[in-house]
Amino acid sequence: MDLTAQSVSEFFHEALSSAIRNQGVDTSEMTEFYLVNLLCDYAKTPLDDTPLALKLTEAKTALPEERARQLRTVGDQSLYVSGFFSDSLRRRLVDVDYYIHLGGSAYLQLAHMAPRGTTAHFGEVYRELAGKFPRYVDVLAEISSGSAITSESGVVELYERWLRTRSEWLERKLRAQGVLPGKGDVQ
Repeated sequence: MDLTAQSVSEFFHEALSSAIRNQGVDTSEMTEFYLVNLLCDYAKTPLDDTPLALKLTEAKTALPEERARQLRTVGDQSLYVSGFFSDSLRRRLVDVDYYIHLGGSAYLQLAHMAPRGTTAHFGEVYRELAGKFPRYVDVLAEISSGSAITSESGVVELYERWLRTRSEWLERKLRAQGVLPGKGDVQ
């Protein structure tokens, strides 16, 4: 994937489509479109430093339009951070599981706010994002990683992350490195 020969959206569309296929995630066309746009937006705009839990709390008392905007921000930023920066969340007070829970909850609330009927496309997208949030974290992590893990410390970190998330994608990466995580491995 040569970024110089493509637009940012073409690059992310190709990378996302490939990762979705590799992960075996059944994704609607609208959700794939949404995710490409999310990645393009974050490629151009820095992350807001306001704590997501604060945004989620503020959303509860906001008017519907502002509430939807804040919930979307919480869901999008949680997905982006947990997918692209999960390694930086290790051994922190707030880890990747926190972001997965927060983002999935925000998207589910958005789905419930969406109108029913023919204009409910985004409600379905938010419902799909909420229901498959950990799978989409893995999709974004695959895009972010872009390279195989080759060092012993990288394999240990990957195993520790697998212990926390039980991600199928991480398990496949471990198996490719010759590590066979067992069903009985405990956290």
